[in-house]
Amino acid sequence: MAAQIFSFASYFIENLLVLPNGSLLLSTMTSTGLLYTLSPAVPSPQAHQVTNFSNNITAVTASVALPGYDLYAVGGGLHTSFAFANNSMNLFIVSLATNSIVKSISVPNTKSMNGLAALPSNPYVVLSADSIGGRVLRIDTRTSAVSVAFSDAALVPNAEPPIGINGLKIRGQYLYYTNSNLETFGRIPIDANGSKTGTAETLAQIDGSPDDFAFDTAGNAYVAVHPSSMVKITPCGIVTTIGEGDLFQQPTSVALAHDGASIYVSTGGDFLANPRTGGQILQIPLPC
Repeated sequence: MAAQIFSFASYFIENLLVLPNGSLLLSTMTSTGLLYTLSPAVPSPQAHQVTNFSNNITAVTASVALPGYDLYAVGGGLHTSFAFANNSMNLFIVSLATNSIVKSISVPNTKSMNGLAALPSNPYVVLSADSIGGRVLRIDTRTSAVSVAFSDAALVPNAEPPIGINGLKIRGQYLYYTNSNLETFGRIPIDANGSKTGTAETLAQIDGSPDDFAFDTAGNAYVAVHPSSMVKITPCGIVTTIGEGDLFQQPTSVALAHDGASIYVSTGGDFLANPRTGGQILQIPLPC
């Protein structure tokens, strides 16, 4: 059964990442600190601000580990309504060893950077989901080169608010993705540089708006679904709801705990409530 282990008073949690020491890295929107760490194992865990961002950065999105000691890439920009101001997006290289931003890479001509994944063959290069443009962006964290890896009709939005490709992971020779508007979970074959080598394949249709996701070692995907559920998708595409109801207030992302026995889920909170409630961190044990 799912249990809440932390919640903000009003901040929206956009994404979470499990760090090597078991703590969580939380990306938030319109909060005081934007990027936080949280130790879920301690009693009454508290969020700790990592660093300061400039005033024109009002939200950070996904994060991914980079080669080097405690270095992480984090997307962010000036947030508007379900989008970012054009040309405000950046990929920040953040050091958790010094709690500082060591590099900022401008990502022009996009209004969204959502899910992030590092290329297995060259983890200095990350792919980012352009949810509004229906593209996958490629960013070299060493050279600061930014390019479009590919676009695809399976990644584009088709509704309001326009949110197409959202979560993004690389597993084997495939880039896996969710499309929030199309309510799909799919994959596209890619090469070592992150360019697509074949056609998109829809693996599952989801009842709701899927956001980010995580894989377990067996290849099952655990997907956060708006407005209030969590689903498991097997490698053969069978969808099972593993959590739903009032506890799940706009699920946004998922991460597998280091022991593989549970998953962490972040939520945005109930932003329509009066007063609004903040994003949560939930923990769900996985069946044996």
